Amino acid sequence: MEMTTIVEYAVLALVAALAGTLTRRTVARRAAGRTAAASGGAAVDVPCQARWRQGLRRRFFGYGKLGAGPDGAGAVFKAPLRPAVRLPTGGRAVVRESWRPGMRVLEYRAPDGRRIDFQVYDAEADRAVRLLGVPDPVDR
Repeated sequence: MEMTTIVEYAVLALVAALAGTLTRRTVARRAAGRTAAASGGAAVDVPCQARWRQGLRRRFFGYGKLGAGPDGAGAVFKAPLRPAVRLPTGGRAVVRESWRPGMRVLEYRAPDGRRIDFQVYDAEADRAVRLLGVPDPVDR
């Protein structure tokens, strides 16, 4: 390999690392802002990706927002150009690490047995669990 090729690869790797760091910081700052707004009483949706494990939407894995239902109870997943889906509340949720840095996977099992995975930002995982109406183990 020529020396210029090695230098070009090194520069590309440096630029990619810098872009990744800036992106993660920006995403974390926005998530913290949404969490602060939600703690102030505002209704703020949680941006996420959702994947249904079974049912009609089984193959659907799309971007959208998880928010409170129109009557203030329950949760609704709203994706662009698709009808909103009302989610059953009161199920169980397990939060685990994602393969993407700065993200968590929320594995939600609804009371009716449906399984839905949500990929959310680290700072918003707890708020997404509360939106889904998962009972807090401390309250039991």
